[in-house]
Amino acid sequence: MKLIMNSDTDRMMQMITGYWVTQIVHAAATFSFADHLAGAATAEEIARAEGTNLSATFRLLRTCASLGMVTYDGKSRFLATPLLDTLRKDNPKNLRGMALSLPAPGHWLPWGRFTEAVKTGQSQAVPALGASLFEYLALNPAEAAAFAEGMTSLTSTVAEETTRVIDTSGVRIVADIGGARGALLHALLRVHPHLQGVVFDRPNVIASARAAAEEFGLQERVTTVGGDFFHCVPAADLYLLKHILHDWDDAACICILRNCRRALHPGGRVAVIELLLGEVGEPRLTTIFDVTMMVMSSGRERSLVEYKRLFEAAGLRATNVITTKTPMTILEAVAG
Repeated sequence: MKLIMNSDTDRMMQMITGYWVTQIVHAAATFSFADHLAGAATAEEIARAEGTNLSATFRLLRTCASLGMVTYDGKSRFLATPLLDTLRKDNPKNLRGMALSLPAPGHWLPWGRFTEAVKTGQSQAVPALGASLFEYLALNPAEAAAFAEGMTSLTSTVAEETTRVIDTSGVRIVADIGGARGALLHALLRVHPHLQGVVFDRPNVIASARAAAEEFGLQERVTTVGGDFFHCVPAADLYLLKHILHDWDDAACICILRNCRRALHPGGRVAVIELLLGEVGEPRLTTIFDVTMMVMSSGRERSLVEYKRLFEAAGLRATNVITTKTPMTILEAVAG
């Protein structure tokens, strides 16, 4: 919330009311404010286009103006600011999917039970949703599509850097494990034309991966495979696992990594792309992601030492730690 913080009381009030802003942003994304306001528009025009109440739409727009998301001409028309443009559909690095999925029931309801997660140390997805997050998303395609879009937008922020620093010499087939629409794989293939790729994810996600490959003209170089990485993964020379292991407990991570180790071509390697925990008190988002994993899944964020232990338990040997210009770190491992 855009407040002048003169004291710790002001700052704490901002923290307490943060969820109000979350739902305001969610509504702005739901009703496509960024797209309507790429050119100036009135509340009436937006309400008519979106089928929303005129008074409520104006009040929401007025609030967005207070938050710096829109400007107002003093008469009737609103215009998007660069901040709101981050939710525009045609922005290649948009955060629209995150704004649609994280405040939606699949994430919102478990977070409402956060204190119970702290009390018990158990994920609250099943108590809140009646199923794990991924089982819930399989039954709720609109939320699943928004979540996949959000993951794609997060990937776009690290894809360029990943393609710059990762070595593909001697690699022919790259498999993006849990790759959603395949954004990371597509970035790598566009830079390295000798590569073939596989997007591997849940069966309900794979259709969007096929469409994305066609969108980028990569359908002849990308194979999409639906399956369960706890059972097996397709064979490859290089596995990409971005933001996958942090979703799962140690036993599940070891299972995933063992399946990669089992299917890995001779001389191949695994590249795990994750946030790393640092020292206590460091101003990083990693700790916030960590408690998110606590409430949403069995997973957690980990330190470098903890990832190396997972590799060892899965029959892999850590060989390289690549820092990037993003918050993500690439950890490479080969058959041990």
